[in-house]
Amino acid sequence: MSLIMLPLELLDAVCENLPLGTLARLSYTSSSVYLAVQRQLYRHVDISPARRNLGIVLTMARKPEIARHVRSFSIDLDSYSTLLRPFYQQLACALSSMSELTSLHLFVDPSASWVLDEMISCSRLVHFACLFSLDSHVSSFLERTPALLELEVDSMPFRHEGPTSVLTTSAIPQLQQFIGSSQAAEAIIPSRPLTSVQLTAGDLTEDVVTRLSESTASISTLSATTSSAPAALLQTLSLRMQCLVYVRLKTTYNFPEAPDVNFYEHIAGFLYALPALQTFELSGIHWGSQERKDSTTQRVWQSQPLKSELDSDPDVLLDIDPYSDLFFGY
Repeated sequence: MSLIMLPLELLDAVCENLPLGTLARLSYTSSSVYLAVQRQLYRHVDISPARRNLGIVLTMARKPEIARHVRSFSIDLDSYSTLLRPFYQQLACALSSMSELTSLHLFVDPSASWVLDEMISCSRLVHFACLFSLDSHVSSFLERTPALLELEVDSMPFRHEGPTSVLTTSAIPQLQQFIGSSQAAEAIIPSRPLTSVQLTAGDLTEDVVTRLSESTASISTLSATTSSAPAALLQTLSLRMQCLVYVRLKTTYNFPEAPDVNFYEHIAGFLYALPALQTFELSGIHWGSQERKDSTTQRVWQSQPLKSELDSDPDVLLDIDPYSDLFFGY
């Protein structure tokens, strides 16, 4: 049977398993095959100056029927890329036709959030990542993404401080994972079912913890930088976020003196108050923990520097690989 006589579903299945070079050559064989190849060639688009494929943006802006084939779109312009407003206008035009997107990465000029304005149909989008702050353009866009599960916004560690827009309570109702600044987190996380939070900018204060605890689901994974005293912050976490499983903190707190045994004991006590906690890291130090035979969930945490008194306890099972980074972390 001739290839062009295959049903569209089978032709698409054949094209899915061909390398890009073969697809490009196959597209010249007939008009019907060309359409099937086009659907595959533009299904996943990854653009960057290193790939020398910025021209794809212009192609999709001129031919919206091609842009409608895109399911995942990523554009990453490094800090050395200087593109003028006409290019971003073409990018906005191309994005406006991507009605079937499920994943969108826009690592471009942080001031170009207006390229989202014409994206009217975003009902299938489940992953969105950008360098934009949570301004009016981004918040308006998020109002049109009801299926979104993963969000990265306002994630630059050093950024210009600006006002954060407010989302309506009905926006992004299914959001589960967030990466971004503490300011954006305070606006986004309350009243939404977040389970994973990574703060890449801003300060994790006790007030921010309180806002994060207003997630309608239990947050299990938390990564952030804090200027607060670690013991005080952990105490707040143990009161507000009892279901934490993985916690990674970087502290900029100015300790008046080197941490001593009392410091370790305070940290261990607050870690023990988090019953589901399995892994804790503080400024690159993996905190050691051990498991008791008579407990299925609670762990006993390192309460002294360098070694633990728990080693001699026969009721304790050591759960650290002596050849792992965890063992040598402290």
